[in-house]
Amino acid sequence: MSVRSAFVRFAALSTLSAVSVCQAADAAPKKVTYEDDVKPIFRQYCLNCHQQSDKKGGLALDTFGSVVEGGGSGEVVYDDGDAESSRLWQLVNHDDTPVMPPKQDKLPADKLAIIRAWIEGGILENSGSKAKVKKSNALAFVAPTGGKPDGPVAMPETLPLETPVVTSRAAAVTAIAASPWAPLVAVAGQNQIVMYHSDTAELLGILPFPEGVAQELRFSGDGSYLIAGGGEHSVLGVVAIYDVKTGERVATVGDELDIVFGADANDTLSRVAMGGPQKMLRIFDVSSGEKLFDIKKHTDWIYTVAYSPDGVLLASGDRSGGLIVWEAETGRQYLDLAGHKGGINSLAWRDDSNVLASASDDGSVKLWDMVSGKAIKSINAHGGGVTAVRFDHQARLATAGRDNRAKLWDASGKELKSLNHAGEDMLEVAITHDGKRLIYGDWAGSVFNTPVDTPDAMVRLAANPEPAAKRVEAVKTTLVSIQEKLTPAKAKLDQANAAVTAAQKTLTELDQKVAALKQQAAENDAAAKTAEQQGATFDQQLPALTTSVRDLQDEVTALRVALKTDPSKMVAVAESEEKLAAKLTDMAKQRRNRVALIDAIKTHRQTAAARQAEADKLLATRGELQKKLEQAQSLAQAARKAHDEIAAVASKIQSKMDRLLAEIK
Repeated sequence: MSVRSAFVRFAALSTLSAVSVCQAADAAPKKVTYEDDVKPIFRQYCLNCHQQSDKKGGLALDTFGSVVEGGGSGEVVYDDGDAESSRLWQLVNHDDTPVMPPKQDKLPADKLAIIRAWIEGGILENSGSKAKVKKSNALAFVAPTGGKPDGPVAMPETLPLETPVVTSRAAAVTAIAASPWAPLVAVAGQNQIVMYHSDTAELLGILPFPEGVAQELRFSGDGSYLIAGGGEHSVLGVVAIYDVKTGERVATVGDELDIVFGADANDTLSRVAMGGPQKMLRIFDVSSGEKLFDIKKHTDWIYTVAYSPDGVLLASGDRSGGLIVWEAETGRQYLDLAGHKGGINSLAWRDDSNVLASASDDGSVKLWDMVSGKAIKSINAHGGGVTAVRFDHQARLATAGRDNRAKLWDASGKELKSLNHAGEDMLEVAITHDGKRLIYGDWAGSVFNTPVDTPDAMVRLAANPEPAAKRVEAVKTTLVSIQEKLTPAKAKLDQANAAVTAAQKTLTELDQKVAALKQQAAENDAAAKTAEQQGATFDQQLPALTTSVRDLQDEVTALRVALKTDPSKMVAVAESEEKLAAKLTDMAKQRRNRVALIDAIKTHRQTAAARQAEADKLLATRGELQKKLEQAQSLAQAARKAHDEIAAVASKIQSKMDRLLAEIK
């Protein structure tokens, strides 16, 4: 199966769905038909110029068959119910040129409503005709998830900064491209391609293009490579591929006898297509430089060439309005898209590869459905001609034109922004990876970098930067200015760090005091418990001691009674009385110890409570001290960030100056 057949089959399966509708005959709405409704309108407004005996533009509208057949530029209505893609509707509704009827206002609204209803109803011939299945809206867009690299997106790292050619003024801007995933924009200049950071407008590097002037710039799908096609008129034409990070030219393809206007590489960077004044579409193998196809179909200069993001198709447009889509793999023609009345200046693919946008000298931008091969939308974009068109990841369109403007359109073709900064034709446009900025350049060589939401914040980019030596002086001045900011930033950082140290010291001292007080409270609490245990031991021993004393007292009493009748008991009485006296003395001592323990327990408990209360009081102030510490740390962090940002800028500027100085030497 050919690439074309496979592509069509896949697209058809993914965009069409079967519809089955059953309605009672008496409930069906009135059919709008050619014979009953549309032909009377044509008779009143159109048949003087478009009938069998006088087919202006090869189009006759006086029979149903001739309407379906179309005119010299192809079919004007389709049976799919899509009015927006109908050439007839685009002209009578004044969405495209030449407007119909010519040099007159649009048809009355009720007449236009009938024509639209007829198209949307399936262009029925008469009341007995049946409408075909209505197709899905080709403008519906779901952004693909592929394309963006898994790791960091490519940005210049070691690009040269020396200006290959210094001119007194910039030439007309011939090419601009924005990286699909990074804040990076490339601007074509004389013998050079200038790379800028799109958010900051910083010059990131200059790629030499010694062959002449780049006429087309495109980034690879992942943003890692820049494809540049150009050269010198009537002398040389090439396509060069550069590594975005290093600036290394990794491939040079072609050796044309005239300049290359249109150039692009496929999704794998294995093939390069180019076209120019020689009217030949040429496709090369990148690795070997071998010419794979030499296609002679265009009858005029090829202005623009673009591969679809999925690499399946290749489109090319020429100075006479020729627009052809090819099978990328085989080089066979896939579609011949007729409809533009002027040269095709620029082509852009929607991310899903299903829609191609073409910008023409006839003032329109047309959106082409790659399944049906029809123009699904025609936008009257710029009076005098559209010079450039680009899609963003939201399917919005950026355009430039000879009305001195760059514009932004939503996915349905509604104008969102119109930007004008000069009185010259706007020749090129790009939209940044995040859709937040338009980069556009004019005939006078001015390049404008404009935030979409805040156009007044526009800054200019130089297509021909000043010589490196002159830029060194500017960089030195900037470096001195930045370094002057670094000293107070360092002082503020030191002050903030000192405040953090002081706050941390206060908090640490408080924590140490609290810990000491809690330790003292714990020690007193332990001493109280020990005293309580000692008292409990005495209280357990007291009954036995009391009994012992009582027994001795009874013994002494008995001996004293016996002594009255037996004098020999004198010694025994004395001994017993001594034992009783010793026991009483010991008992008295222990009772005094018990009283002392009670006092000690009370003292320990009071001391423990006092130390704990003091610790609690200190802890109550800790939250405020912690808050002060955190505030100091926050201020220090902000001061560190400010200091480091300034230091980083200074380091970056210093590095840039060193590189410039090295290149000058």
